[in-house]
Amino acid sequence: AHNLKVVGSNPTPATNKSRCRKTAAFAFWCRAMKEYRVYMLENLLARRYIGLSEDVNIRLADHNSGKSKYTAKHGPWRIIWTSKPMSLSDARKLENLLKKQKGGNGLKPLLDQHSGS
Repeated sequence: AHNLKVVGSNPTPATNKSRCRKTAAFAFWCRAMKEYRVYMLENLLARRYIGLSEDVNIRLADHNSGKSKYTAKHGPWRIIWTSKPMSLSDARKLENLLKKQKGGNGLKPLLDQHSGS
């Protein structure tokens, strides 16, 4: 029997990504340890897109290169806002909350409250 309160009595899960993909438990743990940001993009016609990612700059490159079907048709895109880092669960909640505003009067206070940049 292991004493779970003693540090070092159980090996810590690996943080390397290949190990994270091997089991559902490792994958869950790896997602829980990552930080995510919600972001807002804008194109030349002032159309906006809200999403979330671990790395917003890489995701922007994906949007502009055509890897995302919706944004491929409406680019080029630029980042106009990013949130502070947060858990995946919190990022999804914020993303949905921002999308529900549909650009209305409630959007700016939410962006100010959660701004990371």
